[in-house]
Amino acid sequence: MTVVINNASGTFLQALKAMAKLDGASVSVDDYGYYSKKTVNSVLKAEKKMEKERKNGTLKVYNTVDEMFGDL
Repeated sequence: MTVVINNASGTFLQALKAMAKLDGASVSVDDYGYYSKKTVNSVLKAEKKMEKERKNGTLKVYNTVDEMFGDL
């Protein structure tokens, strides 16, 4: 069984873990804050791609916003 509890406090989490231990169950915590795991993974993947392009010299970078708008 899976139960999702949003915005739980640290105190609640400790109590939940203690209750799970009594039943032989386990508790896993995904602490991604406001964003879903899928969103976080997507952003991290994009960050890796940008860093790779930057290192290869294929990422277009701008010194000013005006330069960027000039290319649009």
